[in-house]
Formats: sequence, C-alpha cells, structure tokens
Amino acid sequence: MRWIKYIVGALLLLSFEFIISQQPKKINFKVNLKSVEHYGMGLKNSTVSVYTDGILTDSIFSKKKSITISLSSNHIYKITFSKKNYATKHVIINTIDVPSKKRLKIKADISLFRPKKEWEIDFLNYEPVSIASYNFLKKKLVWDFDYNRSVVEKIILATIKK
Repeated sequence: MRWIKYIVGALLLLSFEFIISQQPKKINFKVNLKSVEHYGMGLKNSTVSVYTDGILTDSIFSKKKSITISLSSNHIYKITFSKKNYATKHVIINTIDVPSKKRLKIKADISLFRPKKEWEIDFLNYEPVSIASYNFLKKKLVWDFDYNRSVVEKIILATIKK
C-alpha cells in the first residue's frame, strides 16, 4: 500500500511539472507615465491599450502614475499610452525570440505632452516611440535606443517648427 502512495505522488508531481512547463512565461513590463509640462511629474488617469499580434486584448484605465503589464513570449505587442488632451504614444515589444522558460522584466518611462494645433506630430499615430526586442547576448529584452533617439529628434523638430 505504501508504494501506491509514492507512485500517485510521483504522478501528481510529474503532471504538475508538465502543466507548469507548458505555460508561457511572463514578462513584466513596468511603465512610468510622466507629463512633459509638469517637468516629469507622474501622469495619473491615463489609458493604456495592449494589442497582441494586432488585436486589442486589453485596455486599462490607470489612476496611478505607473502600471505593470504582464506579457507572454511568442508575440508582438503594441502598447499605446493616452490621456485626454495629450498626444498619444505607443511602443512595440517583440517577444517572439524570448526563450519560453525565461522570466523577464522591462521598464520604460513614457512622457506625454499637450500638443498644439500647429505642430505636425501625426507620425506618432503610426510610428512607435521605441521598440524592444530580445538580445541573445545579454539574455534580456532591450530597447533600441538609436531608434528612440531618432523619434525624439523628430518630435523636437515638429514642436519647434512654426
């Protein structure tokens, strides 16, 4: 009788391990929302929309200045940040190459600003402000800072033109 308990226990343990290993691992994306007009102070009462492989999967109204979003591997995410009377921005996070057994964290500071009518910032509707992808050498998700710098320069040029 004793050996039956051990066999049942071993089978339960193996089935539990099998179920856990089949689930995609989580990637925690922490975002701090800031206001340009208030010199980087936290931006509350904003909306965050998550698109998974081009399909809207989640829309979150955040009363806080920071939010954490759980992502899975093997997807491309478009995450938009918006608030009434502020310019909307979005980022792209490519988790396709993330190993399935990897747990990762990635952070971002997103600064929203109040647009003026004469500013030509329509490109923000279709161009992400930053792109993150998995770096095999560093074994983590990393932001493409060169791309981000080019978008920031575009925003600056669009806001100083008359």
